[in-house]
Parts: sequence; C-alpha cells; structure tokens
Amino acid sequence: MNKIFKYLFDIGRLEPFEIKNSSFTFCLASPSTYVYVMIMLYYNPGLIIPYYGQEVFTLLFMLVGLVPYVKSKFLNEVYGWIVFWTLIIFQFYLTYTTALNNFSLDYLLVTYVFIFGSVLLLSNRLLVILFSASQLIHLAYRVHYSELDNISESAILVSMSTIFIFSFLVMNGLIRYRKNLESVNSQLEDRIKQRTADLENRAKELLRKNKDLEEFAYVVSHDLKRPLRNIYTLTDWLTEDTAQEFNDTANKSLRLIKEQVTQMDLLVEGILNYSLQMDTDQVKKTVDAQALVERIITVNSGEHVRIILEKKLPKVSFNESQLLQVFQNLIQNAIKHNDKNNVEIHIDYTVVNEKYQFSIRDNGPGIEEKYFDKIFELFQKLQMETEVDSVGIGLALVKKIIERNGGEIFVESELKKGTTFFFTIQQ
Repeated sequence: MNKIFKYLFDIGRLEPFEIKNSSFTFCLASPSTYVYVMIMLYYNPGLIIPYYGQEVFTLLFMLVGLVPYVKSKFLNEVYGWIVFWTLIIFQFYLTYTTALNNFSLDYLLVTYVFIFGSVLLLSNRLLVILFSASQLIHLAYRVHYSELDNISESAILVSMSTIFIFSFLVMNGLIRYRKNLESVNSQLEDRIKQRTADLENRAKELLRKNKDLEEFAYVVSHDLKRPLRNIYTLTDWLTEDTAQEFNDTANKSLRLIKEQVTQMDLLVEGILNYSLQMDTDQVKKTVDAQALVERIITVNSGEHVRIILEKKLPKVSFNESQLLQVFQNLIQNAIKHNDKNNVEIHIDYTVVNEKYQFSIRDNGPGIEEKYFDKIFELFQKLQMETEVDSVGIGLALVKKIIERNGGEIFVESELKKGTTFFFTIQQ
C-alpha cells in the first residue's frame, strides 16, 4: 500500500521550474478566461454559460496559480495533482458548455486551444493518457447525443483526435528530453561531488604538508643556528688569539670559514623567517608607518648613507613585525647592492585605487628588465660576491608578506641610475 501511495505521490511531483511555469500559466489564464468570455458574449449574447463559469474558473485559476506562493512543502510536492484535477474539471465543464451551445465555433476554438495547452502542462505520461482518454470519451459522448449531422460529428472527433495525437507526441518528446537531462544532471552532480571530495582531501593533505614543512623549517633552522654560532665563535677565537701561529694561507682559510658561516647563518635565518610567514591571520593593528620607518632610518643611516622621507607616511592596518621586515629588507637591499660612494634612498607614498602605494627609490646600479621577476624568487640574487651580505631571501620574503596581505609589489629601474620598488597596502 505504501508503494502505491509513493508511486502516486511521485506522479504528482514537479520540478521547481515546472511549478513556476504552471503557476505563471494559471495566473495568466485567470484574467484571460474572463476577458475571452466577455468578448464572446459581446459578439454573441445568446451563448449559454452555466453556473457562472467565467467567474468561478477565473477565481479557481488564480487560486491554483498562487498555490506555490504559499511556500508549503506539501502543496508543492502534490502540485502536479492539483494542476491535473483543475484541468480535468475545466475540461468537463468546457465540453459540457460546448455541447449546450451546440458546438459553437467560439467554444470549439477554446476547447482546441485548452486541450493542446493542457497536455503540455502535464509532465507525466500516465496523467497525459488519463486526461486525453477522459476528454475523448466525454467529447464522443456529447457529440453522439447532439443534434449534429454525421459530417460535423466526424469532423469534430477527427480534429480533436488529431490534436491529442500531436500534443501527445510533442509532450512525449519533451518528457524523454527531460528524463535524459535529469540523467545527465544526476551524473554531473555525482562527478561534481566526487571532484569536490577529491579537492577537499587534497586541500587537507596540502594543509597538513604545509604545516609539516613549517615545523620542519623551524626545527631545522633553530637546531642549525646553535652549531653555526659555535663554529663562528671557535673560528673567531682562532683568528684573534692564535693568528700569529698560522701562516697567511691558514688565516685566509679561517676568514673564509667565518664568511661562509655568516652566509649560512643568514640563510638559516631567512628560511626561518620565510617559513613563518604562512599565517595570514597574524595580529593586525594600526601601525604608524612614519615612526616605524624613522627607527629603521636611525639604524641604517651613516656618513655615506642618506635615507630621505619625501613626506610624512600614513598609519596603516598591518602586522607590525611584517611591515618592519618589508621596509627593512627593501632599505637594506638598496644599501647592500649600491655601487655609489654616497648612497641615497628616497621613501615616498601615494594613494592609488584606494590603496597606499609606497615607493623606495635608490641611486644604485639599476636592474635589467629581464631580471625583474627573478629578483623576487627564493634564493635568487644578481650579485654572487661573498662579501655581499645576502642570500636571496629578502625580496622573496617581502613579496610573500605583501601578496598574502592583499597587496602587490613591482619594480622599475634604469641601469646606472637606480631602482624603485613599489608595494601597495590596503587603506
């Protein structure tokens, strides 16, 4: 019994777009029915309209059209049955009225249009067959007991049968197409669900690996710094306290060891800083960029180094330690790679597209355009001399910090005249 109820329930279930389409059709049919009846009565006052049909069905069609707006889950699920029985009732009334008016052309025209349209509103083959069969039987009964001649009777029945056949063929094709479309959509949904699940699993795996890499970088960097300091201290002691006991070659080797240890320490520190910039949700607060940069200027200025602020810098919402690294790395980069006796660095900002665009311009050797992208890559540097205190992490770290905070960084440069680094920060 439950299976029968479920089967009948499924027959009356419509897709959301079908409910919307049926609702719109009935809302449109409501005033149209009334207007058409009034026009018929105007041109043919002798027409018989029993039981106040124009008012009753105008109201019924409007009520059926407004059912989906009640937002009732049950009514929406049985809306197909509501549509079916509404059409059946109107079909019987229309056929009965057509017979009362001796199959007037006015009513026959309405009957033909209604039958074709009704079949298209039904989404289930069984409902289409029930509707068509009942209409044909009722019409045949009314025609048989009418006063029409045989030719007129045959014409009505044949024309009505033809309309039913063609409307059924059209509806059958639409139903097949919809079933195929539902099958394709179902397969597509399954594939999307599978791919979504795969992407979620990959995202979790990547998150886990990234976390492992962060922990690995931190542990390795932290553990490597201690032996490096020991090596440097021991080498420094040998260089200072026992320099006279070694020849020039040995002393040179000791200095080289110290330089390499310094480079290694910078590399480890850079890896540690770079790996710890994975968290974009680090605490942000209002940072006075002017005060922050002035502190950096105090540390890095010297007899041959001038750092000039073109105007007072604004306050920005940023992680203070990250902003410090950005300005410090860019300023120190401009100093380290400068080939002039007197280094000049100009710091400025403008507002572009509701963002602060900071600029750091130097008077260094400049950079060829083909290297503009390379300088921001990890472990990439254009100068390979060991005396240059750099391992190629600074600019990569700056780029990572800026981009992970919704900004961008780019460079403009002219050989032998200098380089300008630009980066943006949200206001």
